[in-house]
Amino acid sequence: MAPSGSRFTAAHAAFLLLVVWALNEVMGLSPRQAEIAGTVGLAALVASVVGFAFSALAGCAFAYLRLDPVQAVHTLVVCSIATQLYAVFRMRAAIRWQPLMPMIAAGAAAVPLGVWVLRHVDSGAYAIGLGVFLSAYGSYTVFRREHRALPGGTLVDVVVGALGGVTGGLAGLPGPAVTIWCSLRGLDKVQQRAVYQPFILVMQVVTLICLHWQDTASVLALDDLRFVPFALIGCLAGFALFERMTNRQFHAATSMLLVASGLGLLTRAL
Repeated sequence: MAPSGSRFTAAHAAFLLLVVWALNEVMGLSPRQAEIAGTVGLAALVASVVGFAFSALAGCAFAYLRLDPVQAVHTLVVCSIATQLYAVFRMRAAIRWQPLMPMIAAGAAAVPLGVWVLRHVDSGAYAIGLGVFLSAYGSYTVFRREHRALPGGTLVDVVVGALGGVTGGLAGLPGPAVTIWCSLRGLDKVQQRAVYQPFILVMQVVTLICLHWQDTASVLALDDLRFVPFALIGCLAGFALFERMTNRQFHAATSMLLVASGLGLLTRAL
């Protein structure tokens, strides 16, 4: 009898199907699409270590590839939804949905504003300002000593959620505001991801709906599905690294990805 550790489980079967899906998609990718797929996979791996910054990392590369801004956000959102679904499933035991409702509701209400700005307003100055702030704050937290945890509150949750909704609609980047707030509250790595992981998932779903509602070509959704298996493979690898991290290592990785998020926004805006 084979040892229990070597049994072929449903998880193994799902991973095998994912690999087959990715190999099948590789065969039909153009060189430009292959670049996008590689970017998505690598960004998902790095971002899934802490659970956010996928859109910032991939978006920076998309700016270099000169993708149309609306198309780029659409691709980011579709792939982000896939990775966030996996992460929320893995974090489901720690998630407490009821306390998150004010933050999620405020974020969902603010997403249409971010999408409208993306489609109708030159958002360069906004992106530059947010990029500078995230880079500076992330750099500060890398060297910061332990600080007194701030108390939570519904009003602050609503404000933070609304900020995340706007940045989610504008840049496919709903996570930084909530991530910073979780860090200031002194939450450990599991508690933090149990807050911002479901928040990001809901914001990305609302953003995708708003992109179509505001007259974005619906064919993009089907086109972007070809990149999903690469995002999921990267996500699985990143989450495996997360499970082996200490809280101190998680804090350092979060700070560095806040810097990366800021630099990504600056790259896309300049």
